[in-house]
Amino acid sequence: MKNKGYYTLITSLPHLPRFDKADRLPITRERLIQRLKILDAEDYKLAEIVAEFISWRRQPIGRTNAEIVSIYNQGVQQIFESKLLRPLFELSVNQKTIMTALRRREKGLPKPNPEEQWGVGPLVQPIEHNWDKPFFKLHSTYPWIVQAENYLHEGELLKLEHLLANLIWNKLEFVLIKNYFGFEVVVAYLLKWDILQQWLSYNTQKAKARFDELVLETINEYEQQLNRKA
Repeated sequence: MKNKGYYTLITSLPHLPRFDKADRLPITRERLIQRLKILDAEDYKLAEIVAEFISWRRQPIGRTNAEIVSIYNQGVQQIFESKLLRPLFELSVNQKTIMTALRRREKGLPKPNPEEQWGVGPLVQPIEHNWDKPFFKLHSTYPWIVQAENYLHEGELLKLEHLLANLIWNKLEFVLIKNYFGFEVVVAYLLKWDILQQWLSYNTQKAKARFDELVLETINEYEQQLNRKA
C-alpha cells in the first residue's frame, strides 16, 4: 500500500526543471503540501520533520549560531538516524558547516573556543583542529571548497550560491538513480523544490539590484544634464 501511495503522489507532482534552467515554480508551496497528504500518517509526519530540516537550512539572520545548533539538536537529527534519508541530507549539513567556518575565517574572526556552538555534524571537530590550515585540510574530500573560498573572497555571492546549490542538486539526482518511487524520492522532490524556489528568489533579487543600479545611473545622467544646462 505504501508503494502505491508513493506512486500516486510522485506521479501527481509536476516535473521540476533544473534550478538554473527554470523561470518559475511548477507548483506552489500550498499545493505541494496539499499533495503530501496522500501519504499515510506515519510518512506524512516524517515529511514534516523533513520540512523542519529544510527550514533549518535557511535560518533567519538574527539567530545566533548557538540558537541554530540548538534547533538542530532538538529534532532534526532524527533524519540522520534514518539510513534511508541520511544520504539525502549529509551534504547539506556538511556544506553549511564548511561555509560557516569559511565565512568566519574570511571575516578574520578567531578559531571557535571549545565551548562555542558554531556548527553541526561530523566536520565540526576536524575544522576546529585544522583551523589555520588551507581549506581546513578538507579539499581532498570536498574539492569544491577551493572554488567556494575564492567566490567568498571575491564577493561573488551569486556564483557561490550556484556552486553550492548545484552540488546538492547533483547529489539528489545521483541518489534518485537507484529509486524511482520510494519515500526518498518524495524527500528529494521537496529538497529540489526548495533549491529551485531559493534560486528563483536570488535571481529576482539580482534583477531588482540591477534595476536599482540602472535607475541610479539614469538619475545621475539626468542630474548631470541639468548641471550642464545650468
